[in-house]
Amino acid sequence: MKNYIIFGAPGAGKGTQAKLLAEKYGLVHLSSGEILRKEIKSGELGEKVKKYLSSGRLVPGELINSIMEKAIKHHKKAQGFVFDGFPRTVGQARALDKTLKKDGEKIDEVLKIRISEEEGIKRIIERAKTSGRSDDNRKVIKNRFKIYHREMHPIIAYYQKQKKLIIIDGHGKIKDIFKDLVAKLKKN
Repeated sequence: MKNYIIFGAPGAGKGTQAKLLAEKYGLVHLSSGEILRKEIKSGELGEKVKKYLSSGRLVPGELINSIMEKAIKHHKKAQGFVFDGFPRTVGQARALDKTLKKDGEKIDEVLKIRISEEEGIKRIIERAKTSGRSDDNRKVIKNRFKIYHREMHPIIAYYQKQKKLIIIDGHGKIKDIFKDLVAKLKKN
């Protein structure tokens, strides 16, 4: 069983790359964004989640940890996971480690897709034309970048210290980025 985390600034393509990775290796793709949007539609914690997401703020650790643990337990027979958008803090990373350890599992590798803020904004504005997502507007996007840069530094350092971090260049075509990602995984 292999478990991966994919990080990247807004618009970096982490969701796309996570789906491709999950398909290639038969893993379950757990996108915190998709899980939270489902929670808003039909979950018991939907209203709490909605007030955070609509302003571009992160959902508090305790709340997201409990939602993600529930999602992991839902896939008991999984061959592994690709975590997309989670964890976002060192506290969440430790909670994820604890959850996985219960089943004798761990995070194997952490992929960080690097992209410029300019490119990320351009991609999200383009996505907004078809996504219908209320958080795909310039003001919220700028706030998401600010939060990403502030919040991600400690968690990137956390995984770098464990020698699990792999940097992927997120500029270019989807298939080329994925080819680079797979090649870097094979080296580790």
